Amino acid sequence: MFLDTFRKISVRQIPSLKKKSISLKSTQDSVLNSDIQAVKNCREWLISKTKNNFDNTRVLGVVAAANKADSFLPYTIPKIIQQIADMGMKADMIIGLNHGFECPKVIEYLNLLPNVQITHLYTEPKPANNISAKIFDNVKCIGEPYFLDNISPEFSQHRIFIVHQKVSLHSSGKIRVLGDIYGSLLLKSIEKGWTPPEFVVTFDAETQFLLETKSQAIESNLDTNSLMLIVNELKKSPQIDIVSTRNKFVVYQKSTLDNMEILLPDYSQEVPPIQFFLNVVHGRFSGYKWNPGGGIIARTDAIISLLVIISERYPGIRVEDVHLSILAHHAGFSSDILLKVISINRCPKIGEMTTNSSIKSAWMEQIYRWNSGCKGLELCYGKHNISPIVDDGFPWFTITKSLDFLRVLIGHRKINLSTIIKNVNFLAIALITSRQIRRKSSHNPDILQGPTAKAFW
Repeated sequence: MFLDTFRKISVRQIPSLKKKSISLKSTQDSVLNSDIQAVKNCREWLISKTKNNFDNTRVLGVVAAANKADSFLPYTIPKIIQQIADMGMKADMIIGLNHGFECPKVIEYLNLLPNVQITHLYTEPKPANNISAKIFDNVKCIGEPYFLDNISPEFSQHRIFIVHQKVSLHSSGKIRVLGDIYGSLLLKSIEKGWTPPEFVVTFDAETQFLLETKSQAIESNLDTNSLMLIVNELKKSPQIDIVSTRNKFVVYQKSTLDNMEILLPDYSQEVPPIQFFLNVVHGRFSGYKWNPGGGIIARTDAIISLLVIISERYPGIRVEDVHLSILAHHAGFSSDILLKVISINRCPKIGEMTTNSSIKSAWMEQIYRWNSGCKGLELCYGKHNISPIVDDGFPWFTITKSLDFLRVLIGHRKINLSTIIKNVNFLAIALITSRQIRRKSSHNPDILQGPTAKAFW
């Protein structure tokens, strides 16, 4: 419906380097403007279709799940539902199981939750990597597609919709299952007259919403309803479209929950150097201002319009959170990062190795994947258009705003000479390693469009 033909970037025949640079920037600006207009058109359609009327008794949550998600969901789903319940609201949770992934033990566990209704939905084979699949309420996908419908405000149950995405040529990848959820289930349901909740929470399988202040570490705030803090921020500020957490990398460790093996954050473990640096600067300095997909709370019309267009036009995107932050910024959407609220993002241990990449250290490989996605966006929109949100260049603010950086670095930690030396050493490693990773990712940027766009997580 909103998919336009994307203009390919090609400046090979321009002889002058200066003219080539100007032409490339002009093309990148045109691409960005086209995407911005598509997002605005989609949002206008949504507002017109809903008559700007949304359900304020429920909160919609969306999470995509794949391999290893069953190590997190038994803990995170009930926790988020409880946080929504504590607001005096009900939860509508959509769990998208990507490319044939199944988690029967998780579903069995969720079935035992009190006051929760579970509905199983199934996609037809995805027609193309940028076309959302129809969704049905039966595994054979026969009859009419399934649409969400309006329920009485007195309906007292939370709802979990489990979308089983069939294995097909074009289905593998996080953005592919999100495309089916936003572009098919949600968009088509609104078209059929469904009144969606006012707010959407996007999160990852391992996401926990927690509070971190200058005077208190995360561990002392585990029972704080930090999700409610963000929802209240949106409620009291109608001019704001998107509010997110600050991203926090944490190492996870094995634990058990009702005889199930799960993974939970281990706040005592040291995180790798680049992840340590990102924990310090994210949300606070220019170039590190993206809204992390593990913790976005947004007005429904804003987030659906962004992710519908991204999934239709960029089926090879793996950093959809950075992408939507860039588009929201340029489209004039009002967004904010609530610095005291964090969402947990799992990272490897420092010594953890990987066997499926030329980069053997798992923590470096994690950053490399992220950098490759951002490099794809840089080629698409131009560094001049994305740098306020994401910038992999030298962090000059560590010099120009050195006092601010040092205050954040120190935070609530007790500082001594040993800690200072350790932090300086970590930051030096982060700087050197990030330059190496940046060079490597520059040679291998993600392909975001077309039949060669890969499926990523």
